[in-house]
Amino acid sequence: MFKSINEEKKTLTKKVVDHVRELIITEQLKPGDKLPAERDLVDMMDVSRPTIREAFKILSAMGFIKIRPGHGVFVSDYNDRIDNLAAFLFVQSDTIHELFEVRKIIETETASWAAKRGTADFLEQIHAQTNEIYKKVVVDKEFESVEEKERFLSESDQAFHLSIAEAAGNEVLLRVMNNLIDLLRETRMRSMKVPGRVEQSLKEHIWIADALVARKPELARDRMFNHLSSVEMDLAKELEENH
Repeated sequence: MFKSINEEKKTLTKKVVDHVRELIITEQLKPGDKLPAERDLVDMMDVSRPTIREAFKILSAMGFIKIRPGHGVFVSDYNDRIDNLAAFLFVQSDTIHELFEVRKIIETETASWAAKRGTADFLEQIHAQTNEIYKKVVVDKEFESVEEKERFLSESDQAFHLSIAEAAGNEVLLRVMNNLIDLLRETRMRSMKVPGRVEQSLKEHIWIADALVARKPELARDRMFNHLSSVEMDLAKELEENH
């Protein structure tokens, strides 16, 4: 399972990270499995102990493993992996850009498909909900605490993007979006802290929904792209100012 990696032309640490991650993703290592002892991995992979330790730090930050002092190193379960990976991605501005690149590819076409394929009733439902959410958050301000408002906004944002994926009528796409949405949890919470971002996002949701009910695929695609670009820009700026 574990092999010598010295012949590969990458940094040794990256080689270890990539190899162990591949074993986990392909389920050759399963959640709860204990990895071999550090000294054994040194022999198996033909690298030094510092290389193994550094790779473990990276894999732990990404959420693939848990390091339990005195007990060993274990493969994380799926939920922990998603939560930690989201946080790991978010602290790296370059990776945030890559995450939004993926969103722009997937969600812009999703919006276009939804405008073409969604049933009239379902698209009207999306449209009504976006307007109701805007009214509740911006006009009526019906919240007893900041925490309640943030929880409502996070759930509403998730529901909006998943509803569009559902309206697109592609089961594979919906499954992809369900997994992607978990990685976006941290970005949703962080974006709420940016002054004016909540109101702007809610307006952009309404504009997208307008295009959906009007059955204008190109307009829906463009508005989704502009929305994602707007959020990305604000998040990148916020991250730069706070690091």
